Amino acid sequence: MGDNVSLRHALSRSCSRPVIYLAIASFAMLGAASAQAQTASNAPVNLDLGSVLAASASSGSTDYQDTPGTAPYEAPSVTPLNSNQPTSLVSQQTIANDFSGTQSYADFARLTPSVNSINANGPGLGEAIGPTIRGLQDGQYNVTFDGIPIGDANDFTHHTTSFFADHDIGQTIVDRGPGTAETVGDATFGGTISIRSKDPLPNMTLTPYGSYGSYNTAQEGLQFDTGSISQLNGASAFFDAEHMKSDGALTYAHQERSNFLGKVVVPLSSNTTLTLFSSYQKLYQNPPNYGASVAQMQAFGNSNYAYNNNPNSQEYYKYNADYITTDMNYADLTSNLGNGWLYDGKIYTYGYYHHDLNTIDPFDSLPGGQSGAGTANEVQLTVNGTPVPGIPGETFGMTYRSFGTIQRLQKDFSFGDIKAGVWFDRMSDQRYVYEVSLTNGNAPNYDTSTSGVSTVTADNANGTIARLQHNQLYTFQPYLQFDYKPIDNLTLTAGVKYAFFRRQLAGYVNQTTGLTQGYEHNYGKLLPSFEARYKFTPNLSAYAQAAEGFLAPNLNTYYTTNITQQSITPESTLNFQLGTAYQNRHLALGADVYDIHFQNFIQSTGKNPNKTYSNIGGVIYRGVEGEATYTFDSGISLFGNGGYNQAYQTAGGTYVQMAPQFTTNAGLIYDKDGFYASLIDEWTGGEYSGNSSQSPATGKSPGGWYNPYNVVNLTLGYTFNNAMPHMKHLSVKLNVDNLTNQNQFITDLGSDGSGNPLYVKLTGVSAFFSASIPLTF
Repeated sequence: MGDNVSLRHALSRSCSRPVIYLAIASFAMLGAASAQAQTASNAPVNLDLGSVLAASASSGSTDYQDTPGTAPYEAPSVTPLNSNQPTSLVSQQTIANDFSGTQSYADFARLTPSVNSINANGPGLGEAIGPTIRGLQDGQYNVTFDGIPIGDANDFTHHTTSFFADHDIGQTIVDRGPGTAETVGDATFGGTISIRSKDPLPNMTLTPYGSYGSYNTAQEGLQFDTGSISQLNGASAFFDAEHMKSDGALTYAHQERSNFLGKVVVPLSSNTTLTLFSSYQKLYQNPPNYGASVAQMQAFGNSNYAYNNNPNSQEYYKYNADYITTDMNYADLTSNLGNGWLYDGKIYTYGYYHHDLNTIDPFDSLPGGQSGAGTANEVQLTVNGTPVPGIPGETFGMTYRSFGTIQRLQKDFSFGDIKAGVWFDRMSDQRYVYEVSLTNGNAPNYDTSTSGVSTVTADNANGTIARLQHNQLYTFQPYLQFDYKPIDNLTLTAGVKYAFFRRQLAGYVNQTTGLTQGYEHNYGKLLPSFEARYKFTPNLSAYAQAAEGFLAPNLNTYYTTNITQQSITPESTLNFQLGTAYQNRHLALGADVYDIHFQNFIQSTGKNPNKTYSNIGGVIYRGVEGEATYTFDSGISLFGNGGYNQAYQTAGGTYVQMAPQFTTNAGLIYDKDGFYASLIDEWTGGEYSGNSSQSPATGKSPGGWYNPYNVVNLTLGYTFNNAMPHMKHLSVKLNVDNLTNQNQFITDLGSDGSGNPLYVKLTGVSAFFSASIPLTF
């Protein structure tokens, strides 16, 4: 009963009532008619006119990407023939075959050139560190879901485990560039990771599925597809419910999440389709993303240390816990209006509700609850009172909701087409941090010497509030684009987009300064783009791109006492790229070279609360990328891709930190007669970190250096075809990650309060067994 009440409260808090009513009405309508669903080989699918999705669709002159047994189909990552910038697609069959059910879009993107992602707690069992694209960090590129840009309000970063489950993703597409004018998002700057939801199946199907594996990881789920419903003009839908629970690869780094999702596709006529989508997720985790010091690993006798089970310690896992709920809802209307006119209009809302507990210093504590300085943990429960034993900590909250719309219109002519559209988004964000005693029922802690508040100000006289803010973001991006075809097989694309961004801060207690501050600033930039694509044959195409990207300043540039004196120019990129794609039955190829000039790099000077921010110059990103798959008639495929990447500051040639100098994926695939097997070796090149001459990262200036490392992943699967009546396919699979049990240090995430580096290691070998049993009616 309590769980149902909590779910109702969470839904009412996180979803607008009209969206809930719309989703319930649609689901009820389809459920009432689903008993008479009929088979349809051409069940309607959602259309999105966005440049990322349209350019990445497998709608070229060949259908190899949809034909089993061909190289474009079997390739774990493939360059679409109609790409107009470096693009790699990870298909639904690759997601289903090569990954355990716990993993996320970050793991899928890792299969593509120049992308690196780290799972610090096992595959998908914690927030991924990254992904990075060509050395550009999370927050410097877009992530979209069904064409909708998503991301945090303060710094445009993303949460890989907080919105969607592996099982509900149909494709993951990585565009390594800012795209054309119609590519919308707050961080077109560094590219786009585009996530596409699955489409409903054409037949009524009930699919129970589940998995079990390392770290006591259990997943169970149930998907129901209505099939095509003749009484509703061929409408179809699917609904999915899933639960996963794991102890995690690191000590006491638990995770548990529940996902609920529904997608309804309704053909209103032969030319118009309405798509309704709604999802909800509830997540609990002990987040281990900050790493651990060597001293911690030695003190507790293991290298996979995250937390302990000592309630007198700041490293106690129950004192470091996230409680997160999210939702996403949209309605999308697409229509062929006739006479060459196409329309796509989407309205959406999504929300992120994050509340947590954390100790002040979860890294310095040693067994027995002593701090690194050798003093007992203490708190102060009254103003000017006597310190008493206790665990100082914080209650944290970040909740935001985004409302927006994307409206697109296209007119086709014999010589090309004209596209126009607009994206508008309003995001409201509430953030708080209160200083508390975690061992006294989260009572206020007035001892600023042991709390997270370094300065008591007139606006925060008792020192118990570290942060209390209300922030708003407004984004407005209209665009105009012209695709011109002067001769057969050549398309020239020119466009312009105006990126407008307004950031508002209303801080009762501003982060870092502790002052009551308010500020509003507008940022805007005109972003031109030009692409040329030539199709030499139906199987071979080439492209060239020149485009500008844009990134508005993060909220942390407002965490300063001279907030109104900041004069920050938004960061931008000039992108120049050349590439080619080739596909036939046996071979899929893609290659590109790029040169990116990162301008107006923002850097801080001084210390809190008197930090100032300024533009200090630029960064150069350049490299070469490629991918290839060759498939034999025997069912064997050879696969390989990689990127060689340089990233360095123009002032002094200093290398960018946490930017791998190369990535490589290579392996062998067998797919025939129901058997599937793959062996893929993923390499990450060396990278610099910020810890100079700290063991184990020693040697190369200007910071610590991490040598290249590799992880070998194995998949073995078999599909039983027509095993029983109403059971056309029964699939079983074994995924073994890090087959060779690599366990070296691979990066660091800064230092603890005593200056000790906090390291991340590979988590060692893990295995997961899964099964899926579709029952058709």
